[in-house]
Amino acid sequence: MQFGYFTLSDNHYEDNRRTSNQFVADIIDEAIYAEMVGLHSAWIGEHHFSTLGVLSCPDLALAYIAARTERIRLAPAVTVLPLHHPIRVAEQWASLDLLSGGRVDFAAGRGYDRREYLPFGASFEDNQSVFAEGMEIVRRLWSATGPISHRGKHYSFDDVAITPKPLQRPLPAYVASFSRIRDG
Repeated sequence: MQFGYFTLSDNHYEDNRRTSNQFVADIIDEAIYAEMVGLHSAWIGEHHFSTLGVLSCPDLALAYIAARTERIRLAPAVTVLPLHHPIRVAEQWASLDLLSGGRVDFAAGRGYDRREYLPFGASFEDNQSVFAEGMEIVRRLWSATGPISHRGKHYSFDDVAITPKPLQRPLPAYVASFSRIRDG
């Protein structure tokens, strides 16, 4: 059995005196400490606009952690894929896999807070379909040996190849879910 460090970066509770900036610093310190005490992984959540958590860019925090550690696995908890273009997601996490020496465990989900979707102009109602198509694109870009093209309901592009490619082939990918999955 393996144990890891996991945070949703939730800083919202009564009489909390810790600022969001201090909490982000604490999350980074705790993840680095997790390696020191022998934990397997560090999972850091993505939240926007302080609706629940305070860390909007777990990829950046994990890049800093990667530079300060040697073996701990690095993972988002989770990347809210419908809020991001899948080409950019594939590039970011492939880059982190390279920079970390192949220590990324990618995790994606649809999110559950409508308030995080509105400012981005993303459709909360259609997030299942956007997620499924985006996840397919991310996986194809990571595994492709040359440029790919895609024509879908939400994304269309021609002849795209990402650089760098992830070191891990395949890069481990997990899907978070709290609802029934249906074809869409």
